[in-house]
Amino acid sequence: MKIGLILSHGGLAGIWTLGCQGAALLAAAELNAAGGVLGQEIEIIPVDSGATQASAFRAAQGLVLTENVDAVIGLQSSDLRPAVRRGIGGLAPYIYTPHYEGGFCGPGTAQLGITDGEVLNPSLEWMSTHRRARRFFFVGNDYIWPRIAHGTTEEAVQRAGGRLVGDGLLPFGHRDYAEVLDRIRKARPDVVVIAMLGEDSVCFNRAFAEEGFSGRMTRLNLAFDEMQLLALADGGAENLFAAQSYFDSSRGYGREALAENYDACFSGQRPTMTANSVHFYDAIYLVAALARQVGRVDGCRMAHFLRPRLQRDHAYRLIGRSDADASVRLAEADGVDFVVRKAFAT
Repeated sequence: MKIGLILSHGGLAGIWTLGCQGAALLAAAELNAAGGVLGQEIEIIPVDSGATQASAFRAAQGLVLTENVDAVIGLQSSDLRPAVRRGIGGLAPYIYTPHYEGGFCGPGTAQLGITDGEVLNPSLEWMSTHRRARRFFFVGNDYIWPRIAHGTTEEAVQRAGGRLVGDGLLPFGHRDYAEVLDRIRKARPDVVVIAMLGEDSVCFNRAFAEEGFSGRMTRLNLAFDEMQLLALADGGAENLFAAQSYFDSSRGYGREALAENYDACFSGQRPTMTANSVHFYDAIYLVAALARQVGRVDGCRMAHFLRPRLQRDHAYRLIGRSDADASVRLAEADGVDFVVRKAFAT
């Protein structure tokens, strides 16, 4: 059984690639040690999606037409996801793993990531109650996910009794933050919600702290994890919050054994376990479960099984876990670790 892993091997999202690959290799090794999937051993085929729709399409097409994979697991920005799905062409299931804007990602696709609505509504309510936040500012990259996250943020702010006092959308790779930081200074928000991809989020958070804002404004970062926190300069994490389905400093929900096995296999060779790597681990088990559901290792049949939307709680039941694995945890940065302040049921 061949499973393709399609990730960006460089660029803004490359920060997550080694951890995701490591978690997938661990899951495959566990399944192979238990006899494989319907008697077939799992082989992992990693490819680079690149950073464009054209490169993502070619990478996905190569997996199904040249490598003949039976399933594809991917972490892509939302603007690349349709290209990957088109490249697969219904010949294999596509397991899409990251935090994303929400909604159905198309036939043949299953989503394992938490969504903006699941994060923003409880997190901003918590900020309102525990931080007395009333004024909110939104900053994001200018593409599908942050554009939709902006609207979701506005709704969540209103629900929390606050007011959105400003916003800014920046191109990928933009590093001149003077204008948006000046607007933040003038707007005087209590909380800045940040929806930026990978390395862009790291760079903006550094600039935010260097401007002296972190001591008096709270940041809520979406799709932000320990890898990005480690990349911040000393002193850049004050009043920084993130919301994820998993933090390595607060494992729980039966994830202790997974984290221990991962550390034993890759300690010093791969990044620490993050929510993204946990989702890749789960995705390997979901592919195995799909094969068992259709009774054979057959990419087309498994993709057809996913033509109607597969709800995430159903996906987790298929692999013998609870959707509590993907419940939202709001955490505050403490040095290079996150301390969970609140867990919210999804």
